Amino acid sequence: MTIEFNNFTFRYDALVNPTLKGINLTINKGEKVLIVGPSGSGKSTLGQCINGLIPHSIEGESSGSLLINGLEAKTMKLVQFTEQVGTVLQDTDSQFVGLSVGEDIAFALENQRMSVAEMYPLVKSTARMVEMETLLNHAPQDLSGGQKQRVSLAGILVDDVDILLFDEPLAALDPKTGKRTIEIIDQLHRETDKTVIIIEHRLEDVLTKHVDRVILMDGGQIVADMEPNDMMMSGLLEKHGIREPLYFSALKHAGCQLKAEDKPAYLEQMDINTFAPTVQAWHSTYAKQDVPEAGDTLLTLENITYSYDGEKNALEDISFSVRRGEIVSVLGKNGSGKSTLTKLIMGVIDPDAGKITFGNDNFADLSIYERSKKVGVVMQNPNHMICHHMIMDEVAFGFVIKV
Repeated sequence: MTIEFNNFTFRYDALVNPTLKGINLTINKGEKVLIVGPSGSGKSTLGQCINGLIPHSIEGESSGSLLINGLEAKTMKLVQFTEQVGTVLQDTDSQFVGLSVGEDIAFALENQRMSVAEMYPLVKSTARMVEMETLLNHAPQDLSGGQKQRVSLAGILVDDVDILLFDEPLAALDPKTGKRTIEIIDQLHRETDKTVIIIEHRLEDVLTKHVDRVILMDGGQIVADMEPNDMMMSGLLEKHGIREPLYFSALKHAGCQLKAEDKPAYLEQMDINTFAPTVQAWHSTYAKQDVPEAGDTLLTLENITYSYDGEKNALEDISFSVRRGEIVSVLGKNGSGKSTLTKLIMGVIDPDAGKITFGNDNFADLSIYERSKKVGVVMQNPNHMICHHMIMDEVAFGFVIKV
């Protein structure tokens, strides 16, 4: 199953300038490629051309050619794309079609008119692969962001397609679950010889397993197409706004002389002992920075408990405080209650027990508008925040809103 772009250009109807410009790219059957690039580089647009959302769901003007297994994409029907390309989208909410996790995973099989007797064990085994077998009867919309991503992943794993396209599959996953997801993708690639395309920012996480090529995009064009170790040594990642793996940046900062032969793309394959003396010498000269003292207590949560269904607590007896000027990180695996905590502080939901105070104000006595004057929130999914068509109107909205 070969994908071939020949001088391909695409412009969205709503834009003046093209998003993809003169793309020349061939992805051969059985390859596993990683597409990276800064936000707005055209990565997701490229993926939407491969899975048929462009032109069937997204309107625009294109030139050049895109061939999928020898067929010109412009002449293909949407059903031909879905029979060949399985996609996990960045926005998982837009991908759900079932009322439960089990129904959503089974959707593709139902379209194939598979019997329930055949379908049930396949759905259950697929759910087990992504560690969702205990949540088959839950509604996808009630899950955490990482759990939603795993449901979407399971939904394409049950379908027998030749191309697996992952559009930022790690975006909402905790490190452990993200590592497991990459392991699942790698296992699928090795056992099925499917063509795998991963669009992702988190280069370090994807490269815990082998990748044939890394394709770097910027400004709607392909800047480089290299083997991972060569890409790491090229300097192009940093130049085009892609964060290099932390261990790689640390080794460079310590003064280690790295080469492509050291296999810097894969930490587990590197001979770390070679660089240990240089790193230790650098560490001994490192001066610890003074941390400024935090101010008065600003936000306090006292014995907070909350349950969505009245049976199982999403949060139980949570207490902590945040002082003025502090930077506080809340860590936890998917489903641990991080997003629920945010909703409580925002005022979208109210605690079943406990109290939230900001300075001398009890948040229970304040409206959401009054809270918004004290706490600003950036949500996990920006689509849940944007309410205007133009950027100017969106940014100015906070100045004109009245309650």
